[in-house]
Amino acid sequence: MTHLALRHVATHGLLLGSLLLVGCVSSTATMERHVEHTAAQLQRQSDADSLAAAGLFLMTTDRARALTLLARAEAAAPARADLVWLYLRVCQEDASCAPQAEELKLRTLSPANGAGWLGSLTRAVKAKDDAATDAALVAIAHTERVDLYWTTIISHLSLAAARTGKISLDEAMTTVIGIVSATAIPAFSPASTSCQGDRLERDNIRKVCQRVAQALENGDTVIAEMMGVAIAKHAWPVGSDGWNEALQRRRAYEYRTALWQPLQPVRWDAPAARQFIALCLEYPQEQEVIRAQLISAGKAPDPPTI
Repeated sequence: MTHLALRHVATHGLLLGSLLLVGCVSSTATMERHVEHTAAQLQRQSDADSLAAAGLFLMTTDRARALTLLARAEAAAPARADLVWLYLRVCQEDASCAPQAEELKLRTLSPANGAGWLGSLTRAVKAKDDAATDAALVAIAHTERVDLYWTTIISHLSLAAARTGKISLDEAMTTVIGIVSATAIPAFSPASTSCQGDRLERDNIRKVCQRVAQALENGDTVIAEMMGVAIAKHAWPVGSDGWNEALQRRRAYEYRTALWQPLQPVRWDAPAARQFIALCLEYPQEQEVIRAQLISAGKAPDPPTI
């Protein structure tokens, strides 16, 4: 199963069930013990990655403790935008946590990243506040990209967990991927619904949505890029340069996915995990990891010119 497929399964079925599907552990009880022992060991460390991994591993059993550990991880490395984002995403989904200060922190650390405005957009859409929705869209439109720090979080936290010796690298990686998939991937539907229908009849909003689409297309995950493509196909007139570019991005995604999926291991083991994590450490964009895997396998990473 690919890590993209694992992410999909984990998001809908959560962690242990998805890990069993990829054959990473012999039983749920065994995996639960590995995760429990790893979390206990990680909490005794002082480095940011260990604390963040500990918080992640406690997400399904002790959410309050998880938030505390993620906050400690952020404090241990305050310049790490990926750790701010991870804590922010958990905070946004917890009624006891106020995310606005963390959103401001991410915007300050990484002003080119529109992810720091997704929470404001989500709240505005939920409140049916058109003025606030427009303001959040404009803010995202003035950024360059929407990054979720996927490869950075997966690589750093998987290695930290494996260093405890309580869990194998492949178990650590699939555990981290499963939990991050379910917690750190935001809902993009507010951006999509805000850039559809009657709203696009307003010329200023249509232009804003075109720029929002571009920021998403430049994002560091496939899911952000494809959401940008979907918005661009609504915001640009059919046959325009922007519309055609979105179409080409979608074509490239489908081409690469068809070549890439058969290359992924049916069962993850430590060597395969090491290779994947090495690529995640080298490339900040998920799309570049996929390109590197295709090139390594002797596949052309770009579709033929039509």
